Amino acid sequence: MARSVILFSTPTSASESLYRSAIAIAAGRYRTERWMDRLFRDGRADEIATTSPPTEDCLILHRAPARFNHDTRLADYRFILNARDPRDLICNQYHWQFVHPSMDETPEETEARRRRVAEAGIDHFALAHDNGANFDGFLKVVRRIAPPDRIFIGYAMFCLHFDDAAARMASFLGTSVDALAPKQREALELERVEKLAENDKWIGKSWAGTDTAPGRHKHELKPETVRILTERYAPILQFLRRFDDPRVAHTYD
Repeated sequence: MARSVILFSTPTSASESLYRSAIAIAAGRYRTERWMDRLFRDGRADEIATTSPPTEDCLILHRAPARFNHDTRLADYRFILNARDPRDLICNQYHWQFVHPSMDETPEETEARRRRVAEAGIDHFALAHDNGANFDGFLKVVRRIAPPDRIFIGYAMFCLHFDDAAARMASFLGTSVDALAPKQREALELERVEKLAENDKWIGKSWAGTDTAPGRHKHELKPETVRILTERYAPILQFLRRFDDPRVAHTYD
């Protein structure tokens, strides 16, 4: 028996791709367990904050840090940590307003909301929507994980240095990229940024506005908006500069 591995992620468009990469690498070593998604699907989302995922032999995706059960015994798990620059994330969320389905709205309500969002513009959206609860929840958990039980593979590293990110993840999961079977290597290769157009599971094939590199906030938001968001999310940006690979630290400036 092995401790389950949780891919613990802030909301970000790369979480599914990173999870599929981990599944490809871990095939035969861990069972895929979409514990959180199952609770959402069954209308039991409130239980995420009061229950804990399986502790043995599972690879689990958890991308709702604000709902993490803080009574969970962290020593029962190992963690692959993933986060994205919050200023880039808010840009994604703006574009997804126009394509993401909402079960709580009628078609007329969805059309009206999208019209209001478009008329107000991306800067208004970025300042009005605060992702602080998820980033605060992420940091609260990360600070309690024993260093040997965690690795950090952020969005920037995954996009810009895929081979190194895959190698680190493979080592953490008890193998190496060179040791993977051909089908595992093929599945892993499909998650490389340059191959995403060939990947039918890539979220960009379903949702317009998805990007594949860090830094979009510098081109899509006004400088004053960026300044305000940089101050708002200073703790997570400081964490990302410190924990991520030095080669991508500049993306958080």
